[in-house]
Amino acid sequence: MTTNFETFPAHTVLPGTTVTADSVIFSMVFHDCRNCGLLLYHLPDLTEVRVPFTDEYRYGSLYSVRMKGLDPARWAYRYYRDDYSFEDPYARELILLKKDGEEFAACRLFPSAEDGLPSYGNRRTAPWPDRLIYCMHARGFTASRSSKVPDKGTFQGVIHKIPYLKELGITAVELLPVYELRPEQLGMIVGEPSDFHTSDKYSLSIPGKSSDDQPRQKVNYWNFGEGCYFAPKRAYAKSKSPQTEFKAMVGAFHKEGIEVYLQLFFPDTVTIQTQLETCRFYVTHYQIDGFHLKGSDSGLMTIASDPMLSDTSVFYYSFPYEELTRENTENPAVGRPSVRHLCEYTGSFQHLVRCFVKSDNQMLREFCKAFIEVPERHGNVHYAANYEGFTLNDTVSYNWKHNEANGEENRDGTDENDSWNCGVEGQSSRKDVRALRQRQLRNLMTLTILSQGTPLIYAGDERCNSQDGNNNPYCQDNETGWTSWKETAASGKQYDFTKKIIAFRKEHAIFRMRHPFRMSDYKVYGYPDVSFHGADAWKPDFGGYSHTIGILLNEKYAEENPADALIYLAVNMHWHAQMLAVPAPWDGFVWRVIADTAAEEDAFYQDPPLLADQHHISVRGRSICILRAVKEFEPEPKPQKAHKKEAAAKKEENEEKDHTEKDCAASSDHLEA
Repeated sequence: MTTNFETFPAHTVLPGTTVTADSVIFSMVFHDCRNCGLLLYHLPDLTEVRVPFTDEYRYGSLYSVRMKGLDPARWAYRYYRDDYSFEDPYARELILLKKDGEEFAACRLFPSAEDGLPSYGNRRTAPWPDRLIYCMHARGFTASRSSKVPDKGTFQGVIHKIPYLKELGITAVELLPVYELRPEQLGMIVGEPSDFHTSDKYSLSIPGKSSDDQPRQKVNYWNFGEGCYFAPKRAYAKSKSPQTEFKAMVGAFHKEGIEVYLQLFFPDTVTIQTQLETCRFYVTHYQIDGFHLKGSDSGLMTIASDPMLSDTSVFYYSFPYEELTRENTENPAVGRPSVRHLCEYTGSFQHLVRCFVKSDNQMLREFCKAFIEVPERHGNVHYAANYEGFTLNDTVSYNWKHNEANGEENRDGTDENDSWNCGVEGQSSRKDVRALRQRQLRNLMTLTILSQGTPLIYAGDERCNSQDGNNNPYCQDNETGWTSWKETAASGKQYDFTKKIIAFRKEHAIFRMRHPFRMSDYKVYGYPDVSFHGADAWKPDFGGYSHTIGILLNEKYAEENPADALIYLAVNMHWHAQMLAVPAPWDGFVWRVIADTAAEEDAFYQDPPLLADQHHISVRGRSICILRAVKEFEPEPKPQKAHKKEAAAKKEENEEKDHTEKDCAASSDHLEA
């Protein structure tokens, strides 16, 4: 094979590869480059061509070369330094090549015309309280046979489930990492070339040896690690074009009004510049709506304060808000930066709600604070379960982790699960245990969805998904780690309840406040915006051994669509029934029972009954009752025949005449006196 390449300095300012009409520009950062450059692979015969980088291609540590005469469809590339070669961290796609019996990943070239950048102008981000996030694994969400969709375990498979998420009431999805990992860094294991397209087997640091005395290798199912961040994962695509399929999935979500957030894992080895460019890339090329930053926080301030990302949601464990909002004294015209697009993403609510629901002492006061907390300037995510730790179903089914299948002798994963198995470890055939677990699931879901802030559901928790007690399935690319879609009586009830409690939150804006509660009646409506109650009205028991609380919310204080009504949450996490006082509503209003999590068939009443005692409610053990006070209108009188109406009108006229005459006579007598 002969090559007729012409090379020139490119003078680019950013690393990466650009394909133009007549040339290809390669740009890469090398520190102390003495023997480094570009490796080209001719795809038809895998002939290798080396293009050394010299000082004429360099500005600082950035080397860039323009090559004419290179057909992008027939070539792939890597970079080299001395005897070591590696993938371009800015590559858009990795492909698997095999040469001399060895397989390796190379980078594919993309003509710029294939980008088809979407329009960015119509983005409308909902306020944090109006969002409801669904966290899922792009492959594991539909990989199970029980998902009953074509293209299982792919971006295309996810598209088939969008109507399900829309019906549930989801407004945003959070995806675990969806980019290619760097194979040589994690020791990729490959068998047949097709394996690279159907699974991603990478080595992890796991104790023990395999049968042939080689280090044990496991699947990095969660896909955390340093990666080629610009390349959507080929293993998650049905087609040979993961970029096109990923873009189609994001577009399908947006068409249904659902936002898409990506998890990005940045270890310390990834520069701040790469972190920022990764976020910008996904926003401009795929219209991604937000990022959950994992790993190193070195680029946090840069990403959080970047003007280009000021309307892109950014999630992190915690933010230095005071630093981020510091006014620019050098240029006062710029003003004070906003942090409204930032959101704290911690497990503090999970700890409180789990401990409170399983009746731990010293929990009520702190839980109530978290339940009504309204961050005014930024977001705050609340969840009862996530991909790290027990699923919601396992939280009420296991006291201890069961991670033996991970191959680490059950030493991995946290021991602090804040869980309670309801009396039996694992699966149980006892009806009382299963009924209690179902009730606890409804309690956890109710308190999470109705809490202020932004609720989050982990995929499958709305249908009793279990991981068999594994609280760290990072390597379980199988039915353990996948979302289960099996139809059971329990999963059907849980799904139906979850859908209804989400709809209840959306219907009543008092659960979606933009500003903090004042716990006072500052508008003189007759009741505070929020108040707490115990066995006596207005006297809550926040003692260390209390597990029962009444929460009264005045819907007139709702900042969006206020209503002339009251909502009362009667929450009893004690194991015995407890009596709570219910404040008397406005005149002409009555309390009706909207829902009761102790009800085994349908917790939401189709025809809400009147509360038997309008001043008290007996709440069954480990259950929540939702009450609402609305005005009861008197029934309209039945229509009368015409002649009867006329007679009644004549009688009323005569009576009015008599009264008038008597009043006039009385007035005269009074004056005379």
